[in-house]
Amino acid sequence: MKPIVRHPVAVVLLTFLVLALDAAHAKEPHRGDDYPEPAIFVIPEVWPWGYEGRYGQPDGTLVAFAHRLVAVANLPITYELRPHRRAISELLEGTADFVVLFESPALDTAAINLGTVVTTQVMLTALADSDFELSLDGLAGKPVAFVNGTYYGEVFEQAKTIQKFPVRDIFQAIEMLKLGRVSAILCSDQALYHTMRSLELSWNQFRTAVFRKGQRGILYMSKKARYPQLREPIQAALRQLERDGDLADIFQLSH
Repeated sequence: MKPIVRHPVAVVLLTFLVLALDAAHAKEPHRGDDYPEPAIFVIPEVWPWGYEGRYGQPDGTLVAFAHRLVAVANLPITYELRPHRRAISELLEGTADFVVLFESPALDTAAINLGTVVTTQVMLTALADSDFELSLDGLAGKPVAFVNGTYYGEVFEQAKTIQKFPVRDIFQAIEMLKLGRVSAILCSDQALYHTMRSLELSWNQFRTAVFRKGQRGILYMSKKARYPQLREPIQAALRQLERDGDLADIFQLSH
């Protein structure tokens, strides 16, 4: 009988290869009969939350959030940009499974609230040399720009004394403000900060006041979602992102 020849190096390499394959398999999104197609995470195409990058790729703070959420959840989910109103429609219809939107009573009834992604302040912004009070009373009779379709709370929804001027994004709003076509802008601190930074504008050119504190961006799940069983793992992934500080990093603001 021939002696058994052992090859320690070969054994080590084979073991390493098996472990590597197991690790790679573990990192792959769970697929199979339960999820024959990826769930769809729709991102409203509104600066700075979601927009098309320089090379046509999705970009923005919610794109960064979706990327991290999908990685942590380790589930087959694809994220796509949609116009703001269409994102809401697809959530309600069930063609979109997940969307992050500002919290509203209507959405809390029509969709499933999975938790808070970001908490913002709603700001009123005017030119530095303006002399009126930055409030609804001070802006009575004046035009105020806001991003069309965005919910800024019931006080603004019910306001009748101001002239509401819907705009495409805060870039357009700031241009109109500088031209004197509107007296003020209503938007989140996130939108204001990123737009000012992108345009390299000085904060000394403007004055701001908090209109509404604690406006929350909520991760909503459609009541008609194709995979209702994703609710718990997605909520767990969202909680982990909060615990690990990922949410704070993604949405951090600094002047």
